Amino acid sequence: MSKLIKAISIDPTKRTIEEVEIEANHLSALYKHIGCRTIDFVCRMPNGDALIVDDEALLTDPQPPAFKFAYFLHCIHGIALVVGSNSNGRTIEPKLTLQQVRNLTKFLGEIRTEPFMNVVSWE
Repeated sequence: MSKLIKAISIDPTKRTIEEVEIEANHLSALYKHIGCRTIDFVCRMPNGDALIVDDEALLTDPQPPAFKFAYFLHCIHGIALVVGSNSNGRTIEPKLTLQQVRNLTKFLGEIRTEPFMNVVSWE
């Protein structure tokens, strides 16, 4: 039996931010919740939390509605999950609270964002 953890779901279509339960460390559960076939972990925060997003959202036409998250420079399109991570890289419950995520999120609605790639050197 898989372990369920709490995550925080941000849905810019419904304009909701709520706690949800997901299966920890199961890609299929993440794909199902977000409604995608590939994911990306973006917006790594100092406390170890991150956003899981649809890696192909910017390639769809029309793009899903967007939101802005205070720790991230770019607009995020589609449903995202806020999760935490442990020292082994496993997905765990986020340290941010539901209210903190609500305070950090601004819904933008129907906007267009050009796809981009950001490569960071580890040197």
